[in-house]
Amino acid sequence: MIPDVQYAMQQSQQNLSAALQQVSTGLRVNQLSDDPAASVNLVKSLATSANIDQYTSNVTSVLSQMQTADSAISSIVTSLNTAITLGTQGATGTNSTANRAAIATQLEGLLTNIVGNANTSFQGASLFAGTATSTEPFVAASTTYTSSNGSTASPLTTATGLNAGSVTTISDATTGETMTFTAVTGNSIATLQSAVASAVSAGTLSAGTTATINAAGQLSISTNSSTEGLVVSSNDAALGAMTAASGTEVADAYAYVGNSNVNKVQVGDSLSVATNLPGSNLLTSGSNVIGALNSLITALKSGTTDEVTTATSAVQTALNSVSNQRISLDGTLSQLESQESYLSQETVTLKSVQTSLVGANLADAATNLSAAETTNSAVLAAAAKAMPNTLFDYLK
Repeated sequence: MIPDVQYAMQQSQQNLSAALQQVSTGLRVNQLSDDPAASVNLVKSLATSANIDQYTSNVTSVLSQMQTADSAISSIVTSLNTAITLGTQGATGTNSTANRAAIATQLEGLLTNIVGNANTSFQGASLFAGTATSTEPFVAASTTYTSSNGSTASPLTTATGLNAGSVTTISDATTGETMTFTAVTGNSIATLQSAVASAVSAGTLSAGTTATINAAGQLSISTNSSTEGLVVSSNDAALGAMTAASGTEVADAYAYVGNSNVNKVQVGDSLSVATNLPGSNLLTSGSNVIGALNSLITALKSGTTDEVTTATSAVQTALNSVSNQRISLDGTLSQLESQESYLSQETVTLKSVQTSLVGANLADAATNLSAAETTNSAVLAAAAKAMPNTLFDYLK
């Protein structure tokens, strides 16, 4: 009888423990053996929940970023509308030279604001620099950049070798394009000079842009016009850093030094969205916002009424381009907001499924606990009576 009584006690204790655990945890399945099939389905559901949580986090982060970008573009649109109004005023034949100059000054302030908005960052990352998020995308341009290496005593020469793998970039504020030169083994300054000449021929760089050795023995990359600006950079150790020569800044000229790449983020199993708009698309390519504003400023300062009218029309075209790109951005924002709502509902649905798989019915669990306690008390009482009358009887 002893083994049977012991087994009954063990079973009773296990049933009571299981009933207590269900009531305390609210779960019907607390370990794989409680319901293997439900446990497998729970693991799959939890994996799906983890993906949903990650997508939700991505959407939340990207929404904030893109809302900031949309706000910056909204400010740019407002500035361009104001510029058109000012240009229309400036095209009136009754304006004096002083009035037109004052309007041009206002436009210069608007251009500064536009560039400032295009240089907007979010949590330390530039929003309009393509994938070069650590770079401020629009930089004031100058007519001349010189290398930090080279001197009259020890001048650079066209034969000076460049380091393989080094990169030299020249961004042109007038064309809105960038020439990138990556040196390979055997390249020299002469090779770079040839690359610059080719970029001029191709229209990437403004006509008259050259790379020469100046009187101080430095490499000088410059334009031959006081109104055409460049931004030059290099990581070649033979050249050293390229810096703008003092006094060569071009008024109201900015070059784009980001790239044209687009960042994407996954916000669903089969859904990813672009998270940025390259500044080249926004302000320099196509209608060229910066170029159009510069032309209007120049026309107001020294041009005819017809030239002001033409330049104002170009700003309107630039505004249309920016507005069209904003439509695309707003479409992505709407898509993200819809996805956020969908993911929220999916989270609720998955939690419901998980509860149905392993959750305990608390009313049933309470009833089961009461029954288990009654059964366990009965088993213990029976054991107390049965076990003393067995071993001792045999010993007698």
